[in-house]
Order: sequence, then C-alpha cells, then structure tokens
Amino acid sequence: SGKTMMAFAAFAGCSGAAIALIPTSTSTTSSMWQILDSQQPVQAFKTIFGESGDRGEYMDGYSRQSMAERCREDYKWEKKFGRDCNDFASQRADMMSHLFNDNERLWKHVSMVAFAEHYVLDGDGGDEGETLTTKPFDTFHKQKQSQQQPRNDPIFGGVVLSDWQKLSGERSSIEQKLADFREKGIDYVRLECNFGSADDIGGAAQLGNNPLFGARFDLLAEAAKECQKREMVPLVLIQVPWRETGGDSNDYFKQAIKCFANALRDARVESKQVILETRPPIGVSTREERGLAGTMRISLGLETGRRMFDAIEEAFDGDTVAGFCVAGGSTKGDVPTAMEDDTQNAVRQGMRQLARVRWGYDLCFWEMGAKLMLQPKVGRLWGNAQVGRDAARELFCVNAEDLADEIKDGIQYGFNP
Repeated sequence: SGKTMMAFAAFAGCSGAAIALIPTSTSTTSSMWQILDSQQPVQAFKTIFGESGDRGEYMDGYSRQSMAERCREDYKWEKKFGRDCNDFASQRADMMSHLFNDNERLWKHVSMVAFAEHYVLDGDGGDEGETLTTKPFDTFHKQKQSQQQPRNDPIFGGVVLSDWQKLSGERSSIEQKLADFREKGIDYVRLECNFGSADDIGGAAQLGNNPLFGARFDLLAEAAKECQKREMVPLVLIQVPWRETGGDSNDYFKQAIKCFANALRDARVESKQVILETRPPIGVSTREERGLAGTMRISLGLETGRRMFDAIEEAFDGDTVAGFCVAGGSTKGDVPTAMEDDTQNAVRQGMRQLARVRWGYDLCFWEMGAKLMLQPKVGRLWGNAQVGRDAARELFCVNAEDLADEIKDGIQYGFNP
C-alpha cells in the first residue's frame, strides 16, 4: 500500500547517517550479541545452543487476550480461580515465575526464552497490578544475572515486537522502544512479517518483482539493523505460503529468503548476528500430511529441510546466519495448520545434516510454546496446591528434555552428503 511505501521512506531515509553503537551494559554475563560478535560462527552456535545444538527456545509470546483464552480453555482455570481475567494473569505470572525460578535443570535444555512485550515493559508504569505481569520476566532476568562466567549453559532473554511495522513509520518510536528493551537486558528481538496467502501474493515471482513487497523486505531489514545498532540480535520470522502443492511452496520459500538476504546486504546488516525462522515449504495439506505413513512423513521432512538449507546457502552467498528455527504452524483457529511432530523434527534434522557438512555447525534449533512444552496439562496441574505446582514444574522440565533429546538423537537413515 502507499502507507507502506511512506513508512519505509520515513524509516529508511536516515539509514545512511553514521550512528554510533549504543554501549553495552556492564554485566557479568555475555549477551547473545557479544558471543556472536566475538566468536566464529561454529563456536558461537555451540556456546548459545550447546555442544550438540540441543538447547532450544521456549516461546511465550501471547497477547493478553490469547493468554486469557489459554487459561480458560486449556487450563480450565475458571473452575479453580473464577472468571476474572486479572486473576488468570496473576496466576499465570506466578506459575511461569515458579517454572523459571532457580531451575538449573531447565537451563540445561533451554537457552532462550521469548516474552511478549507486555511481560517485559508493563511494570514501568508502577501500577501494582501491572507489575504482576512482568514477574516471569523479572524472575528469568534474575536467573540470567546470577550466572557467573565462565558459563556452560548461558541463557538469553528475547521479546516479541509485534507492532514493529507500525513503529517503523516513525523512526524515533522504534528507536525508543528498542532502547527500552536494551535497558531491560534483552538479548534478541523477534520480528514477524506475514506476506499473506498465495492469493494475496499472486505467485512467488511477485515477491521479487512487486515494489510493495520489496519495500516490506527493506523495512524488515532496516528494523533488523536498528536492533543490531543496540547490540540486540534480530530473530526474523518470515511467513509465506507453505502448504501449496506442485512445488509452489518451495518457490515461495526460495524467493522470500533470497529477497530478504538481498535486503539485509543493502541495509548492511551482519547476517552472522541474525536468526531466521519460517514455516517449512512441505507442499501438502494438513490432512494429507496426517494421512501419510510415519516413514513417508520423515522422508518428506528430511527432503524439505535439505532444500531449505540449499536455498539459504545460495541466498546468503558465502555469508552465514546464526541460527534457524522451524515454525510448526498453529494448533488454534478454525483450520489448524500445525505440523505433525515427526515431520517437524525431520525438517530440522534435514537442515542440520547439510548445515553440519557445509557450515560446520547444526544451524537449526528447536523452539516450542504451548504445543509441546507449556502443554495444557502443565496449567491444569498448577491449580492443585503445592504438589500440583511441583508436578507442573517437573512436566515443564521433562518436556524440554524430550525436545532436546529428539533433536540431539537425529535421524540416521537416508543421508548422503
């Protein structure tokens, strides 16, 4: 739209100006930025994600409304705590704080936690009710600050900047928001750009040919640059059609990654300090995928993961990225799009197999939210006195261990580098 073009012009207009890096805060722990800046990509990946690349990300990016829906529908908290959404927010803050607090076992398997913006900044107003919202982040940050160097399992805090495109229309707005995050000790910023359905886009070639899409890629790259100026790592989720048949999904993926890589170069963004995420171009519907035999889903996933790495390697043309996360689709909505767990793992493994051979590190890490980590059962257990709270904490840890074991174990058959 014209507004998008105007927003881009306003945001990118000053991009040529020399702007000094904002100094880092003095801390006993290394930030994600410092690790990626000072270490070679192979070592940096192992420092952040573990020697076997088996430490992953817990994603807690829910809006207030989505969080209340989860509490009501998944955890069945109305029966235990009444219908008041504020009570839900308070209970959930207590629960997440309990899951994070003094939990060394969890941090063996989880290296990153991404918080919705209101979990990070809501306490700034000083309202006692609002500061409850930030309790999980505050607890996590204390855990991070208490880690002494040298540290085998460092942890990193992220934030979901959901309105970055609106903020980008006025440069001072995004600069101030990112400065607030930096002051809070944020390591990485999640930016999402959804290009819409196949009908919205009109074919993969349009991503490269239509100047409106070009402006969005440029805007995304400029937002990533703004993060890097403040020594925070951008984690960029690009959404394009991924279940289209006949090779179309693969074309969308290749074109999107190519366009974004070009935009990053034009904006002088350091790709080795960027993390990427997309849904995988598997090219089959949810129903078709579910109907495949397990071995067929694994073959589909492995092949898709390898194609994805080939496209990334070609697009970045000698440069590398810090990591890659395979988004699995949604379990909610009228038409859930979530992948089968074995397909999603196979996509990760296909990418890791090629990355290990070509770049020397696994590249792909696991990320999980409500589907396999903060499952409904965790929330339901929380409502049952202290014994339930301890059981919720145990299940949360076990779920992280299972994800770590799955990605570490790999898939051995059918690979010829």
